Amino acid sequence: MTERKKISPGLVLFMMLMSMTAGAMCLNKVAPIVPVLTESMGLAGAGQAGLLISVFVFSGIFLAIPSGVIIAKLGYYKTGIVALAAILAGSVVGALDAGYAVMLGSRIVEGVGLILLMTLGPAAVASSFDDKRRGSAMGLLMCFMAFGQIAMFNLAPRIAEGGAWENVWWFTAVYAAVFLVAWIVALRNLDASLAAAAAPAEEAPGTGASADTPAAPAKLFSKDVFLNPGVWLVGLTLMVYLIAEQGVISFPPTYLAEVRGMDAAAASSIVSIAPLVGIPVGIVTGMVSDKMGSRKKPLGVLMLASAVTYALMPSWPTGVFVVLVVLFGIAVMGIVGLCFSAVAELVPPAQDDMAVALLNTFQWVGIFLSSSLVGLLIEAVGWDMAFYLMVPLTVAGAVCAFATRKLR
Repeated sequence: MTERKKISPGLVLFMMLMSMTAGAMCLNKVAPIVPVLTESMGLAGAGQAGLLISVFVFSGIFLAIPSGVIIAKLGYYKTGIVALAAILAGSVVGALDAGYAVMLGSRIVEGVGLILLMTLGPAAVASSFDDKRRGSAMGLLMCFMAFGQIAMFNLAPRIAEGGAWENVWWFTAVYAAVFLVAWIVALRNLDASLAAAAAPAEEAPGTGASADTPAAPAKLFSKDVFLNPGVWLVGLTLMVYLIAEQGVISFPPTYLAEVRGMDAAAASSIVSIAPLVGIPVGIVTGMVSDKMGSRKKPLGVLMLASAVTYALMPSWPTGVFVVLVVLFGIAVMGIVGLCFSAVAELVPPAQDDMAVALLNTFQWVGIFLSSSLVGLLIEAVGWDMAFYLMVPLTVAGAVCAFATRKLR
């Protein structure tokens, strides 16, 4: 492969980060404008609004494991085009305001795009960077969700002013279109470039692998992963964490505006501080766990700390609620990285891909249940009790983490 065909690792990281952020923005664009959508679309209450959020990841429950096979079949370049086209199409259909049922369908289509990118992005970045830089690159890539949350919690309420919520969907459509075009132009040789980067490590003496062969993720299917109790316990920890964290973070803008009397845009901006805090927290948490030589202890402790923040939400003074949001961000934003690091230590290297795929399934189940479940709880038992019920759920996740015997 000639030098001109090679794509720099920095460009690969940038394109994956920006493309995954498109999906993260779509996932998080509903939560900051729930009151506007409820009034405009005539939603029955928090339950319908919560389903509008969580249905986004419904396809991930079924696609988390097969997505690796899809990428292996189509290659990275074509899969990325399909993913960004799905995000674009879903945003455009949603912007047409054709009713609640159509909106749910469009959200699922958007979600398919993010699910594919969530498998494609980390694999492409891991193949592009050497061992010395891979950790830092992956740490930056996994900030995509925080970027999407920060963008939407600050922009969506302002874009939707005057009830024009459709403009938020047009905004994400334009963003996806820009990076779809950029992907087509800049990453035409992505598969060949990744294959060449992987060749030195994978090529046996005298074999001569072709640089034009798509670099596909490992396709090993091992039933041992599904029989590993540690993987299931970490998966359950991640699932209950996400039910609580994603469910709760979806509703505080509405809670602060409707119950505490804050300005809607200001309330949304305050909540965006949690993922902003989460960017350095996620990196530092990983460094601390490395230094401690343990994933179990920081994971279990942070799960318990997050339970404390849920317990404090109903009674925390409105004037200093931002302090609780900061504490919430510190407690919850490093947990996902710890779970993915933990599961890699519970299986042999050859089973890493399948273990991560199984963990991704738990992740999407948790996010799917999160907003819809919390929305239903708000309707059934009120805001305060909904927050309080997150406490035993999160404590159960901490117990799962501490009960994982083979986890350091």
